[in-house]
Amino acid sequence: MTISEVAKLIGKSEQSIRRLIKSGKLKAMLIDGHYEINKNDLSNYQGVGLFDSQAIVTDSQAIVKEKDILIELLRQQLTEKDQQISQQQAIIMRLSQNQQIILESSGMKQDRQCWWSRLFKGVKVQSPKG
Repeated sequence: MTISEVAKLIGKSEQSIRRLIKSGKLKAMLIDGHYEINKNDLSNYQGVGLFDSQAIVTDSQAIVKEKDILIELLRQQLTEKDQQISQQQAIIMRLSQNQQIILESSGMKQDRQCWWSRLFKGVKVQSPKG
């Protein structure tokens, strides 16, 4: 583990971890200019089994439980969104049908007149003198 990882894990500053290493209270190996701390050495420094298997199991169970709760919440939200989409699709369908009815009824009125009367609507035609 790096110095920053250890600092976050045990709630101390990176400078404090460096002091512990320099004083010899915490074992660390210098690899490529960076300190690496073994998990067992960290557990020995703290005097407790920081990485006990029981603690890991308990933590993983808590994580799984949180994940299950989150998944259930997301499923509920997805169901709500599906219902909203269905409602909106029904509204759109009704509006489309109403628009189609309006278009058909307005088209019937125009079809009653022949095309040339619509074309020359309002134009006065003079009969030829003859």
